[in-house]
Amino acid sequence: MERLSEFLNAMLLDEFSREVLKGSLMAYKALDNPLRLSQFSTGIRELIGHTLSTLAADDEVKASSWFVVETPDGRPTRRQRVKFGIQVGMTDAAVAALQVDTAEIDVAIRKVGDGLSKYTHVRPDTLKVDADEAEAFACEAVATFLEFFEILVDCRMSIRRAVEDSVDEHALEVFTQDVYNEIDILSTRSSVDAVRIEKSEVVAIGPAFITYAVSGQIYVDLSYGSKSDFRNDMGAEISTDFPFSMTTTAPVGNISQFENASARIDTSSWYGEDDDDGEDLFLKITDY
Repeated sequence: MERLSEFLNAMLLDEFSREVLKGSLMAYKALDNPLRLSQFSTGIRELIGHTLSTLAADDEVKASSWFVVETPDGRPTRRQRVKFGIQVGMTDAAVAALQVDTAEIDVAIRKVGDGLSKYTHVRPDTLKVDADEAEAFACEAVATFLEFFEILVDCRMSIRRAVEDSVDEHALEVFTQDVYNEIDILSTRSSVDAVRIEKSEVVAIGPAFITYAVSGQIYVDLSYGSKSDFRNDMGAEISTDFPFSMTTTAPVGNISQFENASARIDTSSWYGEDDDDGEDLFLKITDY
């Protein structure tokens, strides 16, 4: 139980959730408290409810292409909130293509939820529960909630892996099609040689779009002098590189169809704003 709760604590969304988990575990560990399982169950049930409402707000769930009304008031069911928490607006087919297994998690969470509801209400048959039975149930509750987070993370990692090559190509395309002002002002003419992706991640999945964040190094050639200067061996060129960051989006139905790229290139090293240990750019000058 201790290890499971530590792993779960690291996955929780906010400080409130961590405090609720802490309190629930304190109640569970109070062996002389006849209501310990009831108080533990109340806390964990509220924790699951808070997590699902945070990850799966009504309007966002209902905006997903896969959502259908299943309740009299039109609000999402717990099953739909669990689904949205994991895959958000992505279709079942898209998630299956990523080989993310979501088949059993809803059943497991529903089973644990029913147990939590049972023990929350204090009745003669829930006041004194066999110690082994209580431990088994508490471990199952924490382990199931942890599994939910693990599947959620697995889904996002699978998306990232699936689009890695496409992200590389997109970043190069973005920079070669549009030489950004940060570079263009450094020389007479500027061109992009290559782009190296060092980190890419899925930062958000919504009902309609996935947002990616990418960072790395951009390799550029900075030319000084006119064409006639180069013909007369009076021009110069520097090859150097700068760190960059970029965000881009793609529809949930086509996770590698990137659009709306927004990039920033950090050229502060060029102006001597980095550490004094930085490399001497003038060593990279090539005369023509």
